[in-house]
Amino acid sequence: MSDSPAALPPPEEPPAEPPPPPAERPARRSLLPWLTAAGFLLLAAAVVWVWQHPAIPPASTEATDTLGRQVSALEERVSRLEQRPLPSVPDLGALDARVTALEQRPAPEASGAPPTNLQPLEARVTALEQRQLPDLQPLANRLTALEVRQQQTGAELSARVASLENADRALQADLAHRADAATAAAKHGALIESASLALAAGQKLGDIPGAPPALARFADVAPPTLASLRLTFPAAAREALGASRPPTEGKPLVTRLWAQAQDLVTVRQGDHVLVGDPAAGLLERARTALDAGDLGAAVAHVGGLQGAAAQAMAGWLAQAHALLAARAALIAWAQSA
Repeated sequence: MSDSPAALPPPEEPPAEPPPPPAERPARRSLLPWLTAAGFLLLAAAVVWVWQHPAIPPASTEATDTLGRQVSALEERVSRLEQRPLPSVPDLGALDARVTALEQRPAPEASGAPPTNLQPLEARVTALEQRQLPDLQPLANRLTALEVRQQQTGAELSARVASLENADRALQADLAHRADAATAAAKHGALIESASLALAAGQKLGDIPGAPPALARFADVAPPTLASLRLTFPAAAREALGASRPPTEGKPLVTRLWAQAQDLVTVRQGDHVLVGDPAAGLLERARTALDAGDLGAAVAHVGGLQGAAAQAMAGWLAQAHALLAARAALIAWAQSA
């Protein structure tokens, strides 16, 4: 291999320019592309319209009428079911919703849809209509019994309340009567106590409402007392003894001596005077009873006097009778309270 450079190939010559083409006649513009595009657009529009408006065969008038009658019958049956008082009927909300959906569906004339098969819905409605409801008669009987029992209980309670009210009114009236009686008894007792003290002290009784006459007589007059009767008895007794002696003037000496002896000596057989002045014995016994505080016994002895002696003791005896009558009237008045 020599160190000399390799021989270069000779340069290529540029190709000769082709001759200019001959002048052509301008070509005529074609309409086929435009027609093709227009046809494509029309086809697309038709496809879209058909997609949005599918062709549905129109429903017949007879089928539409049948469907309307079926829907009306279903509505009527559902209305009857809704109006029946069923305490334990199942919830019809789902059926009502389905019937409402059927009612809201467009009519076949508007949508052009074929009649829908309502046989399943009719079967379900028929099953609901034929479903055996529970016997409510026992429940009605129990309810009637409860109402009657409630009425009886209410009547019994009303009667008991009325009885309690009557008893309460009677008790209130009795308490009021007792209170009035107690008040009257207290007033009456106070009047009796006041009259008793005044009678024992020989003071005027004053005007005492309802006082018996034996007490009312001493309203303005001081009544006699046991002490005053004791004080006045000796003088009255001497006057009675003097009145009981027979007159001795002009009589024989023996008669006068016998009269004096009778004044000095008295012989009795029991209550019968054999020798002596009978009036003296009665007066002596009356004095003894009066000293013992037995005014009744003293009055009884004085009441046995006769003739002039009785007349002499009449004033004292009247005072004693008045005191005894006042005491008896006061006791009877106190017991009547």
